[in-house]
Amino acid sequence: MMHLILKILLALKMAPKNKDLQEIYNRIFADALAYTDNGYPLPMVAATYIAIALRLYKSALSPEEYKMMVSTVVETEVEPYTKDKKTLH
Repeated sequence: MMHLILKILLALKMAPKNKDLQEIYNRIFADALAYTDNGYPLPMVAATYIAIALRLYKSALSPEEYKMMVSTVVETEVEPYTKDKKTLH
């Protein structure tokens, strides 16, 4: 399970190490952007995805693994999404 978590963290940095992981990342990211294009505020979309992710992790990981995952995600630096060379915030 920890191997999968590391793959997901690589996806956060957009490292195309795994074709399947990159494909699902791109598809879900496109879905998220479609919600913002349809008028939903970016923070609302992001909060929804975080809530879903936490529930999924809580269902798949031991309590210790879950705690490590949340800590790692919080500590991982990511680039902000930019659209037309402008940062959204």
